[in-house]
Amino acid sequence: MTPTIEQLAMQVLVTAGTAKESLYRAIATAREQHQSLELSVCHDQLLAAHKVQTQMMAKIAAEDLPVTILINHAMDTLMAVQGNYELLEALGPDWH
Repeated sequence: MTPTIEQLAMQVLVTAGTAKESLYRAIATAREQHQSLELSVCHDQLLAAHKVQTQMMAKIAAEDLPVTILINHAMDTLMAVQGNYELLEALGPDWH
């Protein structure tokens, strides 16, 4: 069964939220253990969220669907987490 646009949007939201949680967990762990920041789990989750976002955008285009508040929220959430990830990655070992 093909997922609905709402299901895809929720999947983007959940996966981006999980990535955000992983990002903040990585920060806490690095601080507590005085280690470098390990972002691979967050990176993998962001890749998964972007893959679903691509499916969602393809479905919107193919079926000429309206972009709803839920879809906007999903994409905004993903973009915000991606921005946080990229900032921490850019700061490198000097992040704290």
